[in-house]
Amino acid sequence: MRTPIMEAVDHLEGTMNPSSPRGRLREALLCVGARRDVHEADLSAAVTTALRELASEVLGERSRVELVTIGAEDHPWGRTLDLRLADYDVALSDVLLHADRSDLPPQVQEGCPTLSQEEWEAVLLVSKLVLMGLQPEPEPVPDDAGHHVQVTRRPPRSVARARFCQALAALSERPDLHQDELTAQLRTALLNFASETPDNKDAAQRIAVLHTGEPHQGPRLCLSRSGSAFATVVLSAGGCPVPSCVLEEFPDLTQDEWNAVIHVTGLTLMAFEKGTLRNCAAGADSRSASRSPVRRSR
Repeated sequence: MRTPIMEAVDHLEGTMNPSSPRGRLREALLCVGARRDVHEADLSAAVTTALRELASEVLGERSRVELVTIGAEDHPWGRTLDLRLADYDVALSDVLLHADRSDLPPQVQEGCPTLSQEEWEAVLLVSKLVLMGLQPEPEPVPDDAGHHVQVTRRPPRSVARARFCQALAALSERPDLHQDELTAQLRTALLNFASETPDNKDAAQRIAVLHTGEPHQGPRLCLSRSGSAFATVVLSAGGCPVPSCVLEEFPDLTQDEWNAVIHVTGLTLMAFEKGTLRNCAAGADSRSASRSPVRRSR
């Protein structure tokens, strides 16, 4: 049976530009959500290859994206695929879930002087929702005999998920739409997918699709007040210490793994923009480049 997100990917594939690193990563991430009949290992290989290619262009030797993979996790409601830290085996969206109340890092404030604490929290919340939106719908988990076991049903979000992915992809693939229309579509799609909680509604109002005036750069997902691009804000946090609220939940998380979460999240946001920007957030986490991961004892 074809799902709404499969149909959305079919529609988008006709207009994608897989010749660019951003386009290849965007296509690979959308294929994870569509799932089709592709083996998990092939999906993982496509995403990690595209991630490393874009990271090489944007971050160079500072990149820690090699610590992230596409992996499965079994829940009472079924098996999901998502971007995960390979060693720690935790979804990037789960890490961001515990980070979105963290204090605005001084390093990020220095790079984005007009950024407020509330905007920092909104960037992390929306980034988490983007990663969740790229996950496929859960599938039943087979037992040892290969039979699908009964699972606790959750309300299907496939239509809302597909529309959210379409609204994200429209940033780079719909030059015919005005930025105000792109903004309205994205805000609506986000809330339809994520639910209209006060935090989500506040974050949605802080979203704007804007032309930032950078050479060879299309419209970007930005903060409506300050105009800072989400990808720029996220990538500028590379090298910042792991927030205490994250370490409370994941005490063994290393600095390199936190950098990997930041890098992959920022590059995922960049994948839904159209442009040839190089060395984004240059120097943002150069201090972490020489750090080796030190695993804390449990």
